[in-house]
Amino acid sequence: MAITRFLSNMSLWREIGARARDGKRVQAAVAYFGTGGADLLPLKKQDVLLVDMSLGAVSRGETNPKEIRRLMRRGVQVFTRAGLHAKFLLADNTLIVSSANVSERSRMVLDEAGVLTTDVAAVKRARRFLEQLCTEPVREEYLKKCIVTYKPPKFGGGGRRRGARRKRITQAKLWFIGGLVYEDVPKQERETIERLERKVAKAHRVKKASVGETHYPQRQSYFDHLRLGEDWVVCSVLDRDSGVRYAEAPARVLDVVSYPRGRGKRRWILFVEEAARAQDMPLRSFRSRVRKIVPELDRDNPRTRAIADEEQADAILRLWTHAGRIAKRR
Repeated sequence: MAITRFLSNMSLWREIGARARDGKRVQAAVAYFGTGGADLLPLKKQDVLLVDMSLGAVSRGETNPKEIRRLMRRGVQVFTRAGLHAKFLLADNTLIVSSANVSERSRMVLDEAGVLTTDVAAVKRARRFLEQLCTEPVREEYLKKCIVTYKPPKFGGGGRRRGARRKRITQAKLWFIGGLVYEDVPKQERETIERLERKVAKAHRVKKASVGETHYPQRQSYFDHLRLGEDWVVCSVLDRDSGVRYAEAPARVLDVVSYPRGRGKRRWILFVEEAARAQDMPLRSFRSRVRKIVPELDRDNPRTRAIADEEQADAILRLWTHAGRIAKRR
């Protein structure tokens, strides 16, 4: 049965890098290949790269011939084609088609998306299409000419223009929220929060007893990326009385609400839907279980981060049962 998955931003780049590194037969078509590209797309001996390394693309800084030289020295077979705009990777029996060129700007600044599939017909047709385009091999003399012609790109090696302000979209069905501490809000605010809780529970048709909350004195940047009613969170919380940190059972995001708390300040509340009998997991145990899934979470106090990779997110969610109880180790 064929697998098809949607990928975006870091999950896309994670797949591209891993497939290029581990694949036994890798072929790639990439329009532009920027500075650092030989590391972003770690092709190996006998792998094939089709790229637009026309003199026009080189003079505009769209393809850096020194990166192509690095690949050729590894034994990668490189072909050029002026006007190439396709971006896809073939690794064994897997095809990734995406919007991404190979550059730091693409990896870190631009919003990219793609689809991974193991559909036999799609893989076969993509491989044939690429092979039909590989008619102009890059040889040493042409490579030298390109190196002389090359000019750095307008954005200085793939970075952002000075003063440019933009937010990159982060899509993740699971968010790990770190650095939380159990702390009650002042009594005079409790009535306001309970009123908001009832409102959120009614709007989402959730029993009031199943609505949980996390409060902040300032708006959190990750709020901008949450998909209300869809995404899940796993929170790491410190119990000051015991000095122990826990990873709370996954909870579904319901809403983000704020209210004034005096002196021009506001309090921000993240409301979630919790399982009725949810079970917290000691952070030490969580770190042990998650070590091979997301190594970055294996810390004393892990930082908030999006778990953008679907397989990683699913693996973390499976650490608990659907009822919110800690799952047995396999």
